[in-house]
Amino acid sequence: MRPPLRIEAVKLPRVQRIRKGDRVLCYHRPTGIRLPDLPETHPDFVAAWAKAEATKPDHAPALPGGTVGTIIRKLRLSKRWKGLAASYKASLRFHMDRILTDHGALPVKGFRRKHVEADLSKLDPNPANASLKCWRLIFAQAKTDGLVDIDPSFEIRKALTRSPGHAAWDQAEVEAFRARWKIGTRQRAAFELLAWTAARVSDAAKMTRAHIGADGLLTFRQQKTGGLAHVPWASALPAWAAKWEAEREAVRRAIMATAGFTMLETTHGKGRTVKGLSNFITAAAVAAGITGRTAHGLRKYRLTRIAEAGGSAHAIMAWGGHASLSEAESYTRGADRKAVVLGTEQKPNDVNEAASGGKR
Repeated sequence: MRPPLRIEAVKLPRVQRIRKGDRVLCYHRPTGIRLPDLPETHPDFVAAWAKAEATKPDHAPALPGGTVGTIIRKLRLSKRWKGLAASYKASLRFHMDRILTDHGALPVKGFRRKHVEADLSKLDPNPANASLKCWRLIFAQAKTDGLVDIDPSFEIRKALTRSPGHAAWDQAEVEAFRARWKIGTRQRAAFELLAWTAARVSDAAKMTRAHIGADGLLTFRQQKTGGLAHVPWASALPAWAAKWEAEREAVRRAIMATAGFTMLETTHGKGRTVKGLSNFITAAAVAAGITGRTAHGLRKYRLTRIAEAGGSAHAIMAWGGHASLSEAESYTRGADRKAVVLGTEQKPNDVNEAASGGKR
């Protein structure tokens, strides 16, 4: 008969064990803190070890005050950084580390626009744009600390990339989707929430009735940027959106027909994941004969519609929750070019008929 398998307990790292007679004294090696005289698997021992780990000194080399490196370290401990989505921080971390390696010892006060542009010029468009985001975070922290008065990266434009990104849905595609998926289906509910609020899937997936305030606005803080978005849900629509009232009523009916605790639950009453919601919309679009369109394209659809209806860049910024006016202005520039062709007196396409299923 085989002897029973013996499973060795996993030992905690950085624990110094000193034998004294029949006793073993344990210390946390980096800090010298004495750990309890308990088995190393005991919860109190593990808790004491974890507390010591949290207080171990930072052995990173010291940097002079006011350098790019010290600003980056302060940024990573700030509420500004901690408030960003984990996925967004992960996408920036590599580029932030590069800036720390290349420029960490330089005084942040000495940086001018030409220095940031020179740093970005060494990179391909996509990493250059990610690094520009990092520089803006660094200078925002430096302004908070009173080290600089002006952000030298503020007026630097993003590099043009080969990929156009997620294309905005056009009105014909929106009508085709609505014709295929009637009010009462979960596909229609998901579509309308994304298309009306211009929310990213990461925000729409966790949206609930609690986001609707007493003022009739649906307000939510974006996971990606931390910016607030304010969407008219039951409040009066602005003058430029007055023709959207019938569409908005259809949107509310579609969403509330299937809403549970979250607005976009599955048939099993569970909340949707971000990736699941994105795939859900793509699959429903394909079933409606629409290809090459994504959930994020619905955000662009709504913000473009606001611009075409006459909404200002500030209106787009408030509805879309943009962090800067320049981002919102990209939609108004596109709308202005259309106005040159269509004529400024021409009214935007009326989508009320599509929203009401073709009935007037």
